[in-house]
Amino acid sequence: MRAGGKYKGWANLPEAQHIEVRQQIASVAAVCPRYVGNVETILKVAHPRLIEALRNSTLKIGRAIQFCKLAKAEQLEQFIRHSEERATNKVIRRSIPHPKEKKDSLNVVAVLDALRRQEARQPGSVAVREGRHKRTVILIGQDLSAGPCSQKESKLT
Repeated sequence: MRAGGKYKGWANLPEAQHIEVRQQIASVAAVCPRYVGNVETILKVAHPRLIEALRNSTLKIGRAIQFCKLAKAEQLEQFIRHSEERATNKVIRRSIPHPKEKKDSLNVVAVLDALRRQEARQPGSVAVREGRHKRTVILIGQDLSAGPCSQKESKLT
């Protein structure tokens, strides 16, 4: 701007120097410039719970930007579903025995029968969710294994 004022009235003014601000911020932060743009988008359109999850590292920028393509109410719903699935997958990974380990497992037929009876007694008490695993995994809440429908009563041995 100073150069433009200095040469006022000249026919050939020098071009103003363009600075890629996103590039400069990215180099200072040691990240890709796309991340800077994604963060700007997230700050503009994301639900506050998504921003909070980014701050406490329970959510990554790439996943958050996918949620930002949805309406705010749907963002929260999908984030909750994503969080539940991650927590469930973590429990599944920890509880599935490795090939060397051999844990005592429950009788599958007895477990399914107990779940059927539990659902008949209390509709809505048994939830079925699809997962991405190549195995069928049944998670039993402590209420079923230690409650009134204990292993002894429901023959979960």
